[in-house]
Amino acid sequence: MKGLFPQYDYSTPTDYEETWKTALFVFDTNVLLNLYRYQERTREELLETLDKLADRVWIPHHVALEFQRNRLTVIAAQGRRFSEIRKVIEKAKTDLTNGISNLQLTKRHTLINPEPLTTGFDKLTSEFLAELDKLQENQQALNAPDPIKERIEKIFDGKVGAAFSTQDEVDKKSKAAELRYKAKIPPGYKDEDKDKDGPDDFYHHGIVYKRKYGDYFVWSQILEHAEKSNHKKLVFITDDAKEDWWKQIDFDGPKTLGPRPELVDEATNIGRLDTFLMYKPEGFLNFANEFLAAKISNETLKEVHEVSQNNKNHNTKNIFNRGAYLVAESAVLLWARSVHEQATINDGLYPDIIATDASGITGYEVKIFKHTDTKNIIEAIKFAAYSIDAYGLTSLNIVFIVSSFYDANGALIKLKNTNLPPLPDNINIIFGEIVESAEGARFEPLHQVQYGELNA
Repeated sequence: MKGLFPQYDYSTPTDYEETWKTALFVFDTNVLLNLYRYQERTREELLETLDKLADRVWIPHHVALEFQRNRLTVIAAQGRRFSEIRKVIEKAKTDLTNGISNLQLTKRHTLINPEPLTTGFDKLTSEFLAELDKLQENQQALNAPDPIKERIEKIFDGKVGAAFSTQDEVDKKSKAAELRYKAKIPPGYKDEDKDKDGPDDFYHHGIVYKRKYGDYFVWSQILEHAEKSNHKKLVFITDDAKEDWWKQIDFDGPKTLGPRPELVDEATNIGRLDTFLMYKPEGFLNFANEFLAAKISNETLKEVHEVSQNNKNHNTKNIFNRGAYLVAESAVLLWARSVHEQATINDGLYPDIIATDASGITGYEVKIFKHTDTKNIIEAIKFAAYSIDAYGLTSLNIVFIVSSFYDANGALIKLKNTNLPPLPDNINIIFGEIVESAEGARFEPLHQVQYGELNA
């Protein structure tokens, strides 16, 4: 069976350095539209990264079309935030004034003078609203020249794929998409109900398209371009987090292993690619630091992550109960940032956290330790081992969150007395606890051991 099903093998080593030197980088519509959601610093760092890739960027025609069609909608949504925050402030002022007035302090309690509070609050809100007005002046207007659009058009000048030429061609693609969606063949089937509450059609250059088939239109154009081009390596960057693009499992919380195996299979057999990778925006920028010597700040990575999370929460329902896990993940992230030059959440991918410094790329996988049965620990270690090669990691730390020193010590003793499978020495096991403080939750490591030492 060996070698018969490579699309299902997420442990297959990839030469990331060579891929980043030679691959074609393809961007989804949502990545371009996010530029309107980012602050200026973040936007500029992303655009500078695209400039570094020069003639190795490309977008399908349907991505360009969707960008032009949806650009004003995103700009309008950003503009609405200004009126929404003004309403919140006005309501707060009204509630404060009415609340104090209802207390009738001048009649019932002459010692309490609310005037300093109301005057101070009025001054504070006036200053904030004045600053808000200045910010709004710089907000992209719907009918004004658009420098972001102009910059994107310049970067992708001559790097946009061919359009569908006839209605018959689009109808054939739509029929293929319909059949694929029914069979749950990725990508796009999670958009099957887009036309449930109203018309889904739009018209462009004499051709009628259905919005719900947009993901498949994009994917089919990527495959056609890959088959005809000289590029044998392709990297696709998308902010779509749904399962019809990514292989997702529930492994002590949601984990995304990589692109769906069906996509890898089609990229290899239809697109004739040797290497097909997918990144979310945060992952793309994080690895651009490593392979392009891009200067992406932690602040930018944080904002890109937050925008992606907002998009995900808006478009999808999270089926996993993440409560304590998210607290633990955030605490470990802060700790990792104190150890490495940079560290960022891997946005649902495996491992949870990616950290970089002069020594290379370190992964952190966070687990909630539930009891001292080592079976679950060993399963987690086996599952983690493949990702070292799959993600080009220098080392991988599996972090088990325990409730006490005694749990950590007991688990460590059991592990050392267990016949463990042979695995790479650059896997480390870390036991630690989450400590609550006035500054928030923090991670305190209790035991750290190299996997090879457990078998010593």
